[in-house]
Amino acid sequence: MKILFVRHGESVDDVEDRYGGSADFDLTEKGKTQVSETAKKIPSLDGKFEIVLSSPLKRAFQSAEIISNELGLKVKVFEYLKERNLNGVLTGLTRNEAREKYPKVVETHNRWEYVDGSERTEDFNNRVKNAIKYLLETKYNSLVAVTHGLFLKAFFKEFLNIDVKKVRDGGFVLLEEKHGNFMILKKDGIEYELTNSR
Repeated sequence: MKILFVRHGESVDDVEDRYGGSADFDLTEKGKTQVSETAKKIPSLDGKFEIVLSSPLKRAFQSAEIISNELGLKVKVFEYLKERNLNGVLTGLTRNEAREKYPKVVETHNRWEYVDGSERTEDFNNRVKNAIKYLLETKYNSLVAVTHGLFLKAFFKEFLNIDVKKVRDGGFVLLEEKHGNFMILKKDGIEYELTNSR
C-alpha cells in the first residue's frame, strides 16, 4: 500500500500568533498557494491515488479540497488524522491573550508539561498508531492523507524511528508499506537526520 501524507498549508493562527493545535482556523491565501503548488507535484509521484482522506480541521480539509480538485478525487474526513491537542485551555488564544488570562498555564506549557485539556503524549502516539492501523485496513491500494505537523513527527518517530526537525507547510512524504514496514519513496519539505534510523 502507498500513502502520501501531506501537511496543510499556512493557516490564520500562524499569522495571528495564536496557539493552534486543535484550534480550527482557515487557510490563508499563502496557505492555499502552498497547497496548490504541492498538488501540482502529486501526479508525477509513484502510485495512482484513489482517494483523499483528511483531518476534520478546516486548514487540512481546505487543503484536501485543493488536492482533490487537482487529482479529480473524492475527499473523506478521517478523524484520526487530526492534529494533537497540545495547547489545552490555551487553544485559539493569541500569545498575549494567553499570558494575560493564564500566565501560570503558559509557564507550564513553555516547559513542555501537560496543561489542562490537552492530549497527553502517550494518548496522541497511540492515536497515531491506530490511525495507521485503520488506514492499512482500508480497501485502497494508494491514498492521500492530509494531516498536520505533529502527526507527521509522531508517525516518523513511531514507525521509522526518525526524529523530524521540521515539516514545511505543504510538505509531503510518499511511503510504501509492506508487511508492516514503511519505506520512504519521496519527500519534500520534511527535514530530518538519518542517524537515529534503524
